[in-house]
Amino acid sequence: MSRTEAKQFANRIADLFIQHEEVKRIWDRFDSLRVHLKAGNQEHDPNHLMLTGISGVGKTQLATHYKRRNPVYTYVDRDETEIDIAPVLYIKLPYPFTALEFYKKILVGLGTKILRSDMRVGYAKDQALYLLRKQKTELIIFDELNFLTRTKRFDDQDGMEMFKDLSNEGVSLVCMGTPKVEYLLDMEDEYFRRFKLERINSFEECDERFCKLLKDIETAIQPPRSLHLGKLESGLPQLLHEYCQGRIGYLHAILIEAYRLLGVFDDDFRDIHNAHLTVTKLREAKESFFGQTLKT
Repeated sequence: MSRTEAKQFANRIADLFIQHEEVKRIWDRFDSLRVHLKAGNQEHDPNHLMLTGISGVGKTQLATHYKRRNPVYTYVDRDETEIDIAPVLYIKLPYPFTALEFYKKILVGLGTKILRSDMRVGYAKDQALYLLRKQKTELIIFDELNFLTRTKRFDDQDGMEMFKDLSNEGVSLVCMGTPKVEYLLDMEDEYFRRFKLERINSFEECDERFCKLLKDIETAIQPPRSLHLGKLESGLPQLLHEYCQGRIGYLHAILIEAYRLLGVFDDDFRDIHNAHLTVTKLREAKESFFGQTLKT
């Protein structure tokens, strides 16, 4: 087995992403936001999302892969000036949350490489709004909304007003966090009307949907011999569901750790035929990665 083939196998495991039903459903909501924006409906019927889900359910992967599907591209205008068009931004909110860092994050997301050390909030905001229009941004996905609620010296409502203000600038917003941030929508009727609440669900049962997910995972990583991940008779679906609690982020972490323990990510790894998942190795991976935080 060549080093190249072994490296490709390791990359397939590390980069694993499955477009399961929940991913497609949320992506369809994102697409809908952008279509309504282009149709000019935002002024009369503001349409934005607050997307929540428990830790490990796959929010961040879902968002970052949506951005990859909608990459920056170059447009040449009538003056033959090249403009980078950024239809979708993914932005991890700052912690601690401040107004200046909020707009700086947007500027960096738009490709700004040099930020003045003496930059003020007003200037940063004006620059961000200017570039959002120039680069024709349609959707901004803000991750880690919990960082706003955890920042003690920044008022939650001031933060929501910033999101509301930005939502008036011809761009659709998605604010992501855990269910603990949902109370932000109850602070004002305007927030509740403007930001529709959408929840991304975990795989609550070890059923056909979860088994299909496991089959798709096995197809994606292409192990040298069948693992029977999606077959109930093997007992692996039940075991993995118990370990990951139906959360795809946890499931991916367990699989990566199991293969790490098998040496797949070592520089001198060559023989993928010896890297075969077993119940024992999966248990070791769960205990190694999560310790006592996941009880089974």
